[in-house]
Formats: sequence, C-alpha cells, structure tokens
Amino acid sequence: MASKSSKSSPRPKTRDRILQTALALFNEEGEAEVSTVEIAAVLDISPGNLYYHFKGKDAIIEGLFDDFEEEIRQVLTAPIAKPLAVEDNWIYLYIIFEEIHDFRFFYNALPTLLDRCPSLQPRFRRLMALKQDVAKAILISLQKAGVLAISQTGVDLLAERIALQITYWIQYCSLKDPNRKEAALIHEGVFSILSQLTPWLGEDGIAYATLLEEFYESRNA
Repeated sequence: MASKSSKSSPRPKTRDRILQTALALFNEEGEAEVSTVEIAAVLDISPGNLYYHFKGKDAIIEGLFDDFEEEIRQVLTAPIAKPLAVEDNWIYLYIIFEEIHDFRFFYNALPTLLDRCPSLQPRFRRLMALKQDVAKAILISLQKAGVLAISQTGVDLLAERIALQITYWIQYCSLKDPNRKEAALIHEGVFSILSQLTPWLGEDGIAYATLLEEFYESRNA
C-alpha cells in the first residue's frame, strides 16, 4: 500500500481548472486577447464543456474576481505581528503586492473590465476603501506609539497615497519596464511605500531611511 505522502494530489475540478487556466492566459496575453475557445483548447475540453461551467468570458472574470476578493481581504485584514519592525511591515506589504500581481490582469485593464462587468464596480471600490482603512489603522497605531509625529490630516493623506500606490504600482511598473521580474518590482514597491514614513519620523528619520535602504538591498541582492 502506498504511503500517504506518495499519493498524488487530487486533480482539480473542471471549474477550478478553467479559472486557473484563464487566469494564467489573461495575465500573460491580456484578457482582451484571450477567447473562451482558446481557454477550452488549452484545457483540451470542448467549448460546450466550458460553457456548462461558465456562460461566457465575463462569467469567468467574475469567478476570478470572487477568488481574488476573498484572498486579498484575508491578506489585508491579517494582523501584523510586530507593527514597529521593518521586517514585519515589509513582509505584510510584499504579500499584498504579490496577491495583486497574481491577479494583475484586473489592474492592467481595470476601466474596461469594470465597465463590462458593472457588478464588480462597488466590490472593487470597497476593496480600495479597505486598503486605505488598513493603511490608516497602521499609521494611527504608529502615531499612538510615538513613532510617527503626524497629524490626523497627514494620516488621512498618507493612507490615501499608500492605497493609491498599492492599487496602481504593478500597472505602473509594467508600463515602465515590462520585463522586470516580479520579486524585484514588488520589493521596489514595498521600499517606496515604507520610505514615505521617513519625513514623519523626526530625528529618527535618517537612521530609519538607512536601515530601510539596507533592508531593500539585502532583499534585492
């Protein structure tokens, strides 16, 4: 009898395979360039079989957004073990960027997709608001701990800038350098966000900036 560890994992259900394949194709080629016929061909199933699970490409997009929304909410609402530690903040932001990169076709064609699938508009707006709320909560905790000398208006504006950067960083990088490797562009995004704290650190700003730069270089080595 074969041991448990030697058994192969169960084959994903056809619906899950369709979503996984569509996501890979949308990310690689752009959603507009991929048809349901192509997705079915890559999966070696009939277009009718695909249509049984998803009544067209918009239904696939909505299914992928369901997955993305669930995963990004779990990441955003996960507590940071040590919010004052550079490494913990770095890992937290990296995972957020990584999740967005995994579903980057949404962000690369955001206005078009939201126009085609209007039911996604309020859901995406809520995700943007959640990004800003989470950033604000972290900033307030640093403010209360005496780490940041920042006003409430400063907190609001900085949280908005952080949410904006999280939302559009991958798209910005793909336009600036489409051949940039995933890890490098994400580390740069995290470094850029954490660097925005420096002006609010007072006398500790220079030491923090030096530490942050060293940390960034070690991750990018």
